[in-house]
Amino acid sequence: MQAALRIGLLVDTLLKQQHLTTMIIQTGHQLCYRGLISAAIDELPELNRDVDAWIVDIAEDTDAATELASGAPDPAFASASASENTVYAALDYLLEHVSVPVILSDSSNEIPGSEAHQAWLKRMAHRLRRLSGDINLQQANRAPFLWVLAASTGGPAAVKEFLNHLPGELNLAFVYVQHIDANYAATLLRMMGSAGRYSITLAHDGAVLQQNSITLFTADQRIDILENGTLSATEEPWAGCYAPSIDQIVANAARTYRGDSGLIVFTGMGDDGAASSRLIKQQGGQVWVQTPSCCTSPSMPEAALATGCVNFSGTPAQLAQQLTQHMSQHILHARVTLP
Repeated sequence: MQAALRIGLLVDTLLKQQHLTTMIIQTGHQLCYRGLISAAIDELPELNRDVDAWIVDIAEDTDAATELASGAPDPAFASASASENTVYAALDYLLEHVSVPVILSDSSNEIPGSEAHQAWLKRMAHRLRRLSGDINLQQANRAPFLWVLAASTGGPAAVKEFLNHLPGELNLAFVYVQHIDANYAATLLRMMGSAGRYSITLAHDGAVLQQNSITLFTADQRIDILENGTLSATEEPWAGCYAPSIDQIVANAARTYRGDSGLIVFTGMGDDGAASSRLIKQQGGQVWVQTPSCCTSPSMPEAALATGCVNFSGTPAQLAQQLTQHMSQHILHARVTLP
């Protein structure tokens, strides 16, 4: 799932327009306007209302860009009738008057088809992903607390029981990391959607970790938690031998939320989550586990316990009760310390 942006594109050559158009469409965004900057000045006031962001790719040496566009016989370049002053006027208008972000770049020295050009296009796509998250963040209620629910074998039943015992409105976000084949993600969504009082969605590019929600991470795509509490998809694989990687996601959570993060390790085989337990503990967060004796497979909770970082152990129902009390104390403390 892609959080699509409405993009306006201004360039100084038709070749740039071609490559950036392809990148914008392939990354799931909507191209609302594209054109040569030398001819766009009269249209910009109207277009400003219809886009979420502008991409402007022009040569830093505007004299050279104008001369190249107007005099080069190569059909890859636009024939420009406007002067350098018109290019500057359009750019000045964007920077001074539009109410949306403007991404400035210059790919003039990148050879199309080269590794450097492909790397540049990937960087531009990444900037759009980050921007999508930032825009979503302005429109959503970012959770002040984040708890990671980690599980493997036997996990869905245990996590569902945990959720069924939770009250609503704890003002936190849950990230659910379950070792399961990606083909069963829809089944897991339906199962957890009928449990408790928290809405659940699949992790996707640009999403915000909102209050009173559950975000399910799957094995098919690595998604990172960014510093602002939004999600960013990447082409890189999950680290380690588990997918999705609990350790990787918990490391993101600890770095981003620090003492306002927590980890609950439910039943499962293996040791995924053990290494990152130390990170949560170091940042002042909480590490809890399902009591091994009531697990379908106790390996994951036992591995976390062996780190010496676990603050609490209990059944799924007891874990829910403990979290309710823990969050109530947090809210009470916040009210007491308000100026």
